[in-house]
Amino acid sequence: MLDILNSLGLVTWDWDPALIRIGSHEIRYYGVLFALALAVGYMTFRWRYKEENEDPESATNFSYALMAAVIIGTRLVHCFFYDPDRYLADPIQILYFWQGGLASHGAGIGLILTCFIYDYVWRKTPPIISMDRIAFSIPFAMICIRLGNFFNSEIVGAPCDPNSPIAFIFTRYDMVPRYPSQLFEAGMGIIAGCIMFGTYYIFRKRGKKMPLGMSTGLIITSYFSMRFFVEFFKEYQIVEDGVLQSSGLREGQVLSIPFIIAGLTLLAMSIWGPWKNKYAEMYTQKYQLKKADPEAEATDDKADKADDKADKADDKADKADDKADKAGDKAASTEDKKD
Repeated sequence: MLDILNSLGLVTWDWDPALIRIGSHEIRYYGVLFALALAVGYMTFRWRYKEENEDPESATNFSYALMAAVIIGTRLVHCFFYDPDRYLADPIQILYFWQGGLASHGAGIGLILTCFIYDYVWRKTPPIISMDRIAFSIPFAMICIRLGNFFNSEIVGAPCDPNSPIAFIFTRYDMVPRYPSQLFEAGMGIIAGCIMFGTYYIFRKRGKKMPLGMSTGLIITSYFSMRFFVEFFKEYQIVEDGVLQSSGLREGQVLSIPFIIAGLTLLAMSIWGPWKNKYAEMYTQKYQLKKADPEAEATDDKADKADDKADKADDKADKADDKADKAGDKAASTEDKKD
């Protein structure tokens, strides 16, 4: 469990990663926290839809695709960037995601591709709209995932001075004093959340709306900038090939650089560029009107068909009445002849 070694100032971390065990099956803290991140992310996503005057129910089906993109993206990037030889030699292991191995960079790639397909290809709206909505879900997810890593005693920090007040010994990993880099990254989530929601409420207090791209630019720039710094305290290998070998950069830092550039570019486009005075409602309202037109036409067609059916029924009734009248006239004529 948790033991404070007063002589060295170390924290010995030996927490059981399983929250519940039932026979040979177990539910881990990581799984519970991962599910919590997805659930809160879904609720936050619906909130953004409602805030931007779009039906929150429209977010439901899209959320399933986003969840799948996160799981698939994080797994594939881990497998093919961090340990490609192992997974190429035995590809079936790619499916064993419960054995560990997810890369947050893959979540970013998966989400971007899914938003592009959903917005640009299907809805004919800028992909940045959904990305901005998702951005508000990221900070809490960061906190949950890194706390899950902490309970699993994985993604540990680099070795550190045992006399450091933040030194941990993860006994399920080894007996070397290390930085608790998982807690550093959970703290990154708190900072990113304060930046995101703080900016949102500043705009709201001034009666303004955040322009397109600002939310996405803020979360990408803040997260991956902090991630770049925290990588110095993590136990990852240095990139072995290419021009970055002599720089001493770690793999996570190499992956973070293009995201930082992308985030800064989005902020520039939002503050000074083409998205300066553009907002989601400008596009989503047009989409909803366009979506409503076929539905209205379908309703009108259905009403017209019902009217046609009613007219045919009236014609049939009229013909029946005419036939009855003729029969009555014929019967009356017959009676007259008998008389």
